[in-house]
Amino acid sequence: MDEVQFERSGPDDHIATITIIRPEAMNAMTPDMYREITERLREIDQDDDIWCGIVTGTGRAFTAGADLKVMHQPSTETRGGLPWSPWRQRRFDNDIAVQKPLIAAVNGYCLAGGMELAELCDIRIASTEAQFGAPEVHWSILHGYGALRLPGMIGSSDAMLMLLTGDFIDAEEALRIGLVSRVVEPDQLLDEANTIATSICANGPVAVRMTKELALRGGEVSMHDGLRLYQEFTRLVHMTEDSVEGGIAFAEKRDPQFKNR
Repeated sequence: MDEVQFERSGPDDHIATITIIRPEAMNAMTPDMYREITERLREIDQDDDIWCGIVTGTGRAFTAGADLKVMHQPSTETRGGLPWSPWRQRRFDNDIAVQKPLIAAVNGYCLAGGMELAELCDIRIASTEAQFGAPEVHWSILHGYGALRLPGMIGSSDAMLMLLTGDFIDAEEALRIGLVSRVVEPDQLLDEANTIATSICANGPVAVRMTKELALRGGEVSMHDGLRLYQEFTRLVHMTEDSVEGGIAFAEKRDPQFKNR
């Protein structure tokens, strides 16, 4: 669709970039855009030739979140009349699993559902013009997925300050509290994101994916179970061709040539 662009780039086209293009509406997302972004994230997850993903926006916004003109409208349905179905991860703001590393290159306003999209990513870098906020409480809406993720990212007090006031913070404050890793000038943002992605793609892709999984799961299990998981992942990665290539390249003092096998 026109509002969501998907491109491959970098060494051997291993980097995939999702760009949100609806500048006239601050890149606010319609239901179709939510679905398209989610499908592109699933493509990054499932395509063996993609090793890293970047998400960014155009114009003055990363994305201002859901388009409230077409989403979150008042319901006239009565209690007891709502349809029921089992919960499924249908959208990115339901924490869909993406095994590949994701980088959010935040170019401007990153609000509400847009901040949830950035929170889904593993690495967040920001332009000096970026603004972050979870203003849903202003409209009596929940920053649901983000409220679950944010305290673990930046700590309870800073998370509560953002979630309960709905106030915005700038890029420097986002850097101070750990919401982003780097702040760069606007014209350097995508170059910086691609530099990070290229650096990731120079590493063993299986080891990268397992390291991401171990880091994410480590906070959910005991240290004992985490070490068991680490041992199992180590056994699996040592069985790959890339692990053999990494050892040979180290001994020969050259850059490894990984194949994602």
